[in-house]
Amino acid sequence: MASMNESAPATASSPTHQSQAEARTDSSMPDITQHSLEHNPDIFTIICCNDSFQLALNHNHQDPAASVQASPSSPELQAASLSQLVLTPSDKIAISLHCDEQATADRSWLVEQAEQGNAFASYFLARTLQIDLNSDRIDKSERQAIHQQIFRLFESAANTNHTMAQFHLAQCYRNGIGVDRDRTKTIELYRSLADGGIPEAQIALGDCYESGEGAEQDYDSAIRWYSNAADQGSEDGRLHIVFLQAWFSFIGRGVEQSDIDAFNQWQEVSTQSTDPIIKPIATHMVGWMHYLGRGTVRDQQKGVKIICENKSDEFRLGEGECLVAWWTNLSYDSRAVYRFFKLCQLGSDRDWLCKHLMALCMLHGFGTAMNRKKAAGIFEQLAIDGHSDSQLWIGECYSCGGGVIWNPEKTFEWFRKSADQGNSYGQWRVGYCFYYGTGVAEDKPQAVEWYRKSAERGNRYGQCWLGDCYKNGEGVPQDIDTAIFWYRKSADQGNKDAINSLNGLGRWP
Repeated sequence: MASMNESAPATASSPTHQSQAEARTDSSMPDITQHSLEHNPDIFTIICCNDSFQLALNHNHQDPAASVQASPSSPELQAASLSQLVLTPSDKIAISLHCDEQATADRSWLVEQAEQGNAFASYFLARTLQIDLNSDRIDKSERQAIHQQIFRLFESAANTNHTMAQFHLAQCYRNGIGVDRDRTKTIELYRSLADGGIPEAQIALGDCYESGEGAEQDYDSAIRWYSNAADQGSEDGRLHIVFLQAWFSFIGRGVEQSDIDAFNQWQEVSTQSTDPIIKPIATHMVGWMHYLGRGTVRDQQKGVKIICENKSDEFRLGEGECLVAWWTNLSYDSRAVYRFFKLCQLGSDRDWLCKHLMALCMLHGFGTAMNRKKAAGIFEQLAIDGHSDSQLWIGECYSCGGGVIWNPEKTFEWFRKSADQGNSYGQWRVGYCFYYGTGVAEDKPQAVEWYRKSAERGNRYGQCWLGDCYKNGEGVPQDIDTAIFWYRKSADQGNKDAINSLNGLGRWP
């Protein structure tokens, strides 16, 4: 972070600049000479470096040197990801946040400046309030009030042509933060800023075209705006293009179909992007490519691990929702899963995996309306075509009556077809059917053999259930040591049931 002397302009001695500097010695502003960050760690200080504070009205782009520096001793600030607070370059503001305690630092003077119409104070106050929202101590009613305050502050700063305030105001309209969603207003603000050469707005506008949000879906327009940002050196803009190229390579849209290119491009986005939308989608697809051996050497356990670890509150498609065939009764939407569904839909006529993943979204109500009947129909057609993961899922639909009439015999039939193709989840589920007599006569020794097939392929569920059989002497002679062996293999992959079983035997960790 630049020091005060480095940030101060050489022209500060001119009469105009002198009057501006004198104006900032008003008692409403803190005396920065009295605030040693070493001796006053709980002070929130914004140092306004001479005339650049006022001149920033005329500048647009970000300044990576104008960064946020947080005390590493503050868990609250670490969790807030303060590096995401973006400043305009000629703001030349050095922001220091030192909060050794969890209490909010005093910012009454900043509030006062915002109330007097200072655009920069309004902008910074809105951004710090956004950071405050990361606190778990804020309840729903407080959160709504803060959202409204944030909107008003951004609106106030935006009305004086503060570029980044205009950008964040567009975000408020887009996401319904403190105001009703207004896609027309969102596009209007983004376009104005994008036409002015602001990379963040160009990427956001391209994103709207890509998703068809507020504008007719148009991938060519999306790429054009991403390219405009990339041409200005925006890595985010470049990675958005790479992300789309990956999907086009995967489904052969406008280019030759290539699993290798798709894998490499998704891998690049997964490892280099910080975007909360495209990064988890790309990572999820990297997991599938490893799992299926498409574009890379097949490594099912690596693929499962990637899919498991990629699951988050914003992108809830993990192992349970994609591979294990678990049900959720709560529809869920976010920009990430909505985008994922739209991309899968785009490729659904070209690649079976896109159609399968689209059906999964329909089944769960992730990013689209829940439609289990339609999802089951897609699974069954793909299952007839011989895809083992779809065979697993249509078996699960018949097992639970999801979108089809409950039918234990068809449950077993489809699980068995999946298992016979070497699908380790299908093998585990066939073992389940033999264990409980679902659609087939109960046969514990047969259950053990199918659990073993699954376990030897590295499936943590097959390993855990095989451990149960050895522990309880079901289908095999009781053997605690062998049970522990399989429990540990499952537990090493994070299976909580296996960990609990080992705890019960006094063998974990």
